[in-house]
Amino acid sequence: MSFRIAFACLLFVFSACHSGPETPTFKEVFLHDDRKAEGFFHPRLPEDALQALDSGWMYLASDSLPGIDREWPDRFLEPQPVSLPHRLPLPNHSLWYRWEGMLKPGVLLIDADDGVQCWLNGTRIRRAEEGDYFVVPASGKTELGLRVVNNAMSGGLRQVHFLSQADYLAWQEKRDQIREGFLADRKMELLQDPEHLKKCEELPFPELKERLAEYPILFTEPVLIWGTAGIPFIRWVSESAGTALLRTEGGEVLRVASSDGVFTQQVNPGETFSFDLHQNKSYQGNFSLTAPDPSEANIRMALWGDSQGGWKTFRKIADSIRSKQVDLSIGAGDLVNNGSEAWAYPRFLQLLSRMQTPQLLVPGNHDYDGYYDDLQARQLHHYLFLPETPTFAMQVFGPLAILSLDPNVNFPVSIPEGTRQREWLEKQMQSEAWQNARWKMLLLHQPPYSQGWPAYAGEWTIRQLLEPFFHQGLVDLVVAGHTHDYERLSLEFSGNSVHFLVVGGAGGGLEPQGEQSQAPQMDRLIKKHHYGILQVDSTRMQFNAYDLDGNTLDEFTAKK
Repeated sequence: MSFRIAFACLLFVFSACHSGPETPTFKEVFLHDDRKAEGFFHPRLPEDALQALDSGWMYLASDSLPGIDREWPDRFLEPQPVSLPHRLPLPNHSLWYRWEGMLKPGVLLIDADDGVQCWLNGTRIRRAEEGDYFVVPASGKTELGLRVVNNAMSGGLRQVHFLSQADYLAWQEKRDQIREGFLADRKMELLQDPEHLKKCEELPFPELKERLAEYPILFTEPVLIWGTAGIPFIRWVSESAGTALLRTEGGEVLRVASSDGVFTQQVNPGETFSFDLHQNKSYQGNFSLTAPDPSEANIRMALWGDSQGGWKTFRKIADSIRSKQVDLSIGAGDLVNNGSEAWAYPRFLQLLSRMQTPQLLVPGNHDYDGYYDDLQARQLHHYLFLPETPTFAMQVFGPLAILSLDPNVNFPVSIPEGTRQREWLEKQMQSEAWQNARWKMLLLHQPPYSQGWPAYAGEWTIRQLLEPFFHQGLVDLVVAGHTHDYERLSLEFSGNSVHFLVVGGAGGGLEPQGEQSQAPQMDRLIKKHHYGILQVDSTRMQFNAYDLDGNTLDEFTAKK
């Protein structure tokens, strides 16, 4: 009854004063009202049913031993009682905790930086398949052991909540009902056909849902991504699986099938692909996307990193990048705030589409959140990569070779000897394509040098890995994020100049003003949201950093 009343009110308002847009998208459904959108994406848990486990914890120890798979240590030297939240500035460490008390069947909701592994009465239990929580199967005295896996600057155990099985199932059901009602409200708003609208008004909610299933269907707008296999592809997300029809400018009709609503259409480098997009009875719109031509003599790129769920700020940056009319947009990791959230990547893709330019993306540690059982970031791969392709690659665009790395596949963050990525990296560094490139750029999330976070000088494993290549003259520019600010540094290695950029200000919370490391001394350090534009030709690299208002924060030029 409540849904029908809501719809009747909506229909009166919309028929009187609103004509909806022609192209329903995820942007319109979820982001047209940020307050409602947050309720959809992050529905509140029942506070009266939540049991906060914020006391009684023992902090046992920390270590930096490598490997994501660990046994519970036999003993700890000096356990210390702590209350939550508990955080320490120990990047690339495992932090160990223990709690004892009485629990009944239910779920544990654990907020930890960056991820967590759980032992229940001495036995390792895995994260639930359905979500970011751990199942407690039986009642009684319980000992919890937690290993917090910290990849960032500061990390630790923020909070732990317990929710009984019955309360959790009831919350899931209520959450799904709220989301279904939210979607139906917006679909009614988007309807263009008066007859269809009138019929929908008369239906009970279960039949209304079924009638709205084919029209309107909700989409993210298509985005062109430059794949790590060197294959550019168009990616969009629909609320419905099935077959989409692409009608090209030449009259050809392409059928693109998806079993889960994530759609992919490959294109050729240098190709402009224009098409109308249809699915069932819904028309998404007309789109024209151009993949860069690798043979062009110069390239103009946007550089940014750490959008990290700061959607309002990232929307401004996306719109500013669109106005710069770049050939390629490069995202230096921490693309979302929590890589295991159900709607994180569709939201991210919709904002990327505002740039109206191809994307080259590398993962950050937050893109792996929720996957600390095996460090296989399933949603990241599913939404942003082609199947069976790695998260690292070497691409050449005119005078510029870009080698993108992903040290997040290891713990601690690194690319150690004997791994597939390390062997690939060393091979690429000696390849003809890399050595003959006029300019050579490394792209990764964690910076080798950084000053903006207290007690963090950059990633020492990355410095160890890359400095031999710097001395050999095999790198001109390193672009990273991770530290939420803008930083620039130029250094000489055996007479070879290497420039370093940290562009971590695309949305995530900024590093604290007035707090920084003593070393290294960066040439520029600015704690503002920003993005950069890099233009490269055969003789010059020109870089400009801009704030949200379009003001120039910094610029530099390198010449050959």
